[in-house]
Amino acid sequence: MTSSPLTAATARALAEQAYLYGFAIVENYRAMWGMCVWPDSPQYSGFNTFRHGRALFDSSYDTVVNANNDTLYSTTFADLRAEPIVLSVPATGYRYFVIQLVDMGTDNFAYVGTRATGGDGGDFLLVGPRYKGALPTGAPARVIISPSQFVALATRTAIEGRADLDAVIAIQERLRIRPLSEVLARPAPQPPADIDFPPYTADLYGSPRLFALLNFLLRFHTVSEPETALLCRLAPLGIGPGAEFDLDSFDPAVRAAIGDGTRIAHQRIEDRGNNLGTVVQGWQDIPPMGDYGEDYLFRSAVAWKFIYTNSPEEALYPIAETDADGEPLSGAHRYVLRFAPGQLPPVEAFWSITLYDSASRLMVDNAVDRYSIGDRTPGLTYGADGSLTIHIQHESPSAEDAPNWLPAPAGRFYLNARAYIPRPAFLDGTYRLPAVERV
Repeated sequence: MTSSPLTAATARALAEQAYLYGFAIVENYRAMWGMCVWPDSPQYSGFNTFRHGRALFDSSYDTVVNANNDTLYSTTFADLRAEPIVLSVPATGYRYFVIQLVDMGTDNFAYVGTRATGGDGGDFLLVGPRYKGALPTGAPARVIISPSQFVALATRTAIEGRADLDAVIAIQERLRIRPLSEVLARPAPQPPADIDFPPYTADLYGSPRLFALLNFLLRFHTVSEPETALLCRLAPLGIGPGAEFDLDSFDPAVRAAIGDGTRIAHQRIEDRGNNLGTVVQGWQDIPPMGDYGEDYLFRSAVAWKFIYTNSPEEALYPIAETDADGEPLSGAHRYVLRFAPGQLPPVEAFWSITLYDSASRLMVDNAVDRYSIGDRTPGLTYGADGSLTIHIQHESPSAEDAPNWLPAPAGRFYLNARAYIPRPAFLDGTYRLPAVERV
């Protein structure tokens, strides 16, 4: 065992900083490991191969918490080490469609779809950070440069209920990823060296073992200038791209301090994740997500709470856990959500409100098979003046109110609004969702 020049206090502080910085990167790898590395995973599809969701999520779905009832997902990770890839997107017309491109630090660095590129589809060239030389003749003109060798592609296609499933599947089937050499009918470059991917295990939470995995992952990502400065400060711990973190190389007091720092950091992440924003009229006003800069605590808190959240210009996700009086929402009471004339959520695409059980964070089984309500809900009734009242309760309402009923469980629940392509008034806070009123 070598003697460490670090004091216990310094080691604790550095370990806390390192964990706050690295957690989101490792949490992203958790998804990549399950989708593209570990073949026994139920979510496995392999790199550069979309795994398509073929069913509209309801109360029977329990794989991911807080899943939406608005879109079907198509997901994969792109491997850009060998050569660029061509992402071919079918025409989607007026249907809402988006591909969110996420780097290994969980920043949303590009978008393809309704808002960003329109509904006509086309070919997009995704180029890795270490590609050298000019792009060959015939390559797609629309180029996206990635800061990471591995890129998450989170694709959402709007679905108008179960009757719309075949139309969404037809879009998914025309969504393709191909190597540039295949598209140009040219010889493929030499394949990259095989990687011995280390396994992801849940016991990394709050543990210094996370740092070894972080060092491995940093080899495939381009760190920003502020991150480079941070990694220089963390170097005495053995943290950096390809560095070797060896906890046993430190003396016992420093080892204990490093463990304390990681546990403190993880608790801070969970605490921040459970308090992402301020509450306005019962709805959490969450700061913009998707471009985190140097706010590593917020970045990791979002990754822990609900990773791959869209940037605000693509979608907003207000959450309500309390009513207008600040009391927790519960099926023991009846509620209404009243939108005054002209005060429906201002969006370019569509909006919805989904109800989840507070304990499980899953949708709730109900007699009418309704898990969300919004501007696309069939049969929704409006007032003569254009107002809208949504009834949120456990018991069935009157026949008059039933078309606007969002069923609740007997116990605690929360609401997650989703606003796709919000207009400026929603983005700048001029527009606020009305409070949930207890009847």
